[in-house]
Amino acid sequence: MKIRLFAALLVIAMLLAACGGNPTDNTTGSTTGPVTTGTPVPSTTTQPQPTEGEEENVDLFGALYPVDGKIPRAKDLDEILKKLGDNTPRISEINYTWKNGRVTMEVMAGNYDEYHGYEVPEESPLQLVYNESEFYNYVLYLPEGYDPADTEKKWPVIFFFHGIGEKGEDLNKLLPYGVLRYLGNGGKLDAIVIAPQCPGESHWADDNREEKKLVQFVPEMTEKYNIDTNRMYLTGLSMGGRCSWKLALAMPGTFAAMLVVCGRTNTYEFETLNNMPIWMFHGAKDSTVSFDREIVKYILPTLHEKNYEYYKLTVFPTMSHEIWNTVYDRVDVYDWMLSHSLADSQ
Repeated sequence: MKIRLFAALLVIAMLLAACGGNPTDNTTGSTTGPVTTGTPVPSTTTQPQPTEGEEENVDLFGALYPVDGKIPRAKDLDEILKKLGDNTPRISEINYTWKNGRVTMEVMAGNYDEYHGYEVPEESPLQLVYNESEFYNYVLYLPEGYDPADTEKKWPVIFFFHGIGEKGEDLNKLLPYGVLRYLGNGGKLDAIVIAPQCPGESHWADDNREEKKLVQFVPEMTEKYNIDTNRMYLTGLSMGGRCSWKLALAMPGTFAAMLVVCGRTNTYEFETLNNMPIWMFHGAKDSTVSFDREIVKYILPTLHEKNYEYYKLTVFPTMSHEIWNTVYDRVDVYDWMLSHSLADSQ
């Protein structure tokens, strides 16, 4: 059985300086276009002039670009994409990257149709671990080549936090989601994956009960497994996305990168994160965790105001809350996480 994973068709990639959305020359920083000084020199070439529709499309793409850290709200985004629809294939995602004061925007369209030749394994690589931790039952993935006796070789670890529907006492509830789904369907990672289960009567982020346990669970796992403490990563979906934010804020300087899927944060004291790389994913039509309120109104402007060095946002304009399969089935999200190390910032 083949598993279909996702790779998008790139329609337009715009590398713009933070100057109100105008395309710029990457070398000089000046707005692109003809510059006239002194007596005009006759041109020896004829430049094709854009049609009215092409000019309108350029203006509309420019309207998607961030201004002072803010991006269009869901309603405005919908209107822009409807206007683009006459001359442009359906937009499937918009990728924003803020890095060291520069902003990159990529607009993607078309269907995800690249196939990766993963075979669903006959035996699951995921282990259900009960009653071995003082704090949580958890699902465990150990990569090929992991040898518990070889304490000299250290491995990166991804901590994955599930959503509200998977709370309880049965670890099997976690398997169809997120990183665990990817691994169960034949994906492979050169990293340990640990996914604790939130007790049924509790919540990852509504109060501090689980935070107090998680800040002890993480070092418990680093003692138990051969983990490279410079390469520990956080990711989670929905309630688990909130958990990722909360744990990152509770343990600054511990994690090398964080990937949040349709999650919000309880607080916005981002300066404590020490510029840990962040990649957020959100559906513009999300009515569970509001795109307009959480992403557009609060998170992005706060990161911008604090001059946060490196963060990314992928927006799915036509999707709502349940975007996790689309995200976690992508190979690039794991490549991105594993490319970071605390050692790089030391």
